[in-house]
Amino acid sequence: MAQTKTRHLPPSDLAAFFESLTMLLRAGVPANECPDIIAADMETGRLAAVARGVSATLSGGVVFVLSEALEQSGAFPGYAVEMTRLGEESGRMEATAEQLGEYYRRQDSLRQSISGAISGPVLLMVMMSVVLIFLITFVLPVFENVFASLGLASGGMGGAFLTARVSMVVVGVLLVAVLAVLLMYLTPGGRARLAGLAEGFPPTSRVHYAISAGRLTGGLAMLLASGIGAGLAIDKAGQLVENKRIKAKLPAARAEVDAGEDLGKALVNQGVLSGFEAKILLSASRAGQTEGAMRNLSTVYAEEADAGIDRLLGMIEPALVGVLSLAIGVILLSVMLPLTSILTAIN
Repeated sequence: MAQTKTRHLPPSDLAAFFESLTMLLRAGVPANECPDIIAADMETGRLAAVARGVSATLSGGVVFVLSEALEQSGAFPGYAVEMTRLGEESGRMEATAEQLGEYYRRQDSLRQSISGAISGPVLLMVMMSVVLIFLITFVLPVFENVFASLGLASGGMGGAFLTARVSMVVVGVLLVAVLAVLLMYLTPGGRARLAGLAEGFPPTSRVHYAISAGRLTGGLAMLLASGIGAGLAIDKAGQLVENKRIKAKLPAARAEVDAGEDLGKALVNQGVLSGFEAKILLSASRAGQTEGAMRNLSTVYAEEADAGIDRLLGMIEPALVGVLSLAIGVILLSVMLPLTSILTAIN
């Protein structure tokens, strides 16, 4: 029975496992012997420990197929286990492992892009906080001393300190919000909630669609390459989709496929894919190259998602720098204007 409480391997480790599995299968190594070799190559780390556990399960005399051993480890997502099982049943284990390696490598790249999009603003917010704390702790007291050396009351500094405190509160709220998003992204449930928010938020809705469309087309390409029928491929690939708009249209596309319609045309007819990508898929379907088109579209959508994330960063980071500059400028002006007035009156 699968150990459901075990944390799944990250996409980078899953990609490394299936890429190694592909090379070993290509070299003629039996699938059941591959995990032991992978563990020996990795030597240390969680992937090595998981691979050793899978090897021990296979050599224990109870489980005799790789897919069941992967499932019992609890470290592999259900999709990877199911694809491995389908690869075993269809006799295309090498092709399936290769497709899984490519899929999880793309997922790792996407995850790094999203992590970078979140961590960048966090670092900027921390820098903003440090600068404002420095101003309050070291710079404003210097001006207080200047007032005192002139024999004047430092009451004029009240506005500067108030402005600084308000700026700190604003920056603190923003920092907490960004940190909350980062912490949510680190948990599966949090990622699901963030995905729901991203789907309904106009600046991120297209990125969310591109991510889901990329997973769908990549999953379909992998399933078709493994010899899976188009109808079953829609069901399996649909498990990877988070976008509700795409997910709601897949059952109707499956019904068209079951009625004899071509996979590519069914997806376009139901509006699962649209625009330029739909035209590419229709042309490929007429030429009998649906699988290749799905693979290419997966790359296109992945690049679109990366470009969308870069655009968001291009908007967020300058905005944060602008907020920091404005806060510092207001603080300094609130100090310098009263001081300038006083010096003018003295002269």
